[in-house]
Amino acid sequence: MGGTNDKSNLIELTPKQHALAHKKLYEKYGKWQDLFAYKALSGRMKKEDIHREKARMANLGNKHFLGKTHTKKTKQKISEYQMVAKLGNTYRLGKTFTKEQRQKISNSMKGKKNKLGKTGYKLSEETKKKMSKSRMGDNNPAKRPDVREKLRQAALRRYRSA
Repeated sequence: MGGTNDKSNLIELTPKQHALAHKKLYEKYGKWQDLFAYKALSGRMKKEDIHREKARMANLGNKHFLGKTHTKKTKQKISEYQMVAKLGNTYRLGKTFTKEQRQKISNSMKGKKNKLGKTGYKLSEETKKKMSKSRMGDNNPAKRPDVREKLRQAALRRYRSA
């Protein structure tokens, strides 16, 4: 918190204590960095999720691309980069896929799990309604204190930068 690395200013912590220290700092000062450190140290968030969220939170007030859209060619390249990244074949980055290769990649991805469940499957209307209902009322993620605080902090940053 801006102090020195002098021995008199340092304290030795276990990983669990370190996580709890970040939790207390987040509760006191509301810095998202402390929340992510707490979640990472306590095993509640995977490394790749932390990197993604850090980038997202750091760019919340960034308006450099506002009102602009990617060209069709750029969208295709982004799509291909994402496909390659999912498959782990980094040697293919920037190379164009044939229709057959695209279909093969798509088929290989079907049935794999991601945050939202299985990919490559259509949800029934009944399932969609159940999912929607599960997020209503007190189950709405925006009603959780940690999410509300994130939203409040983002709104404050937008207000200050405007």
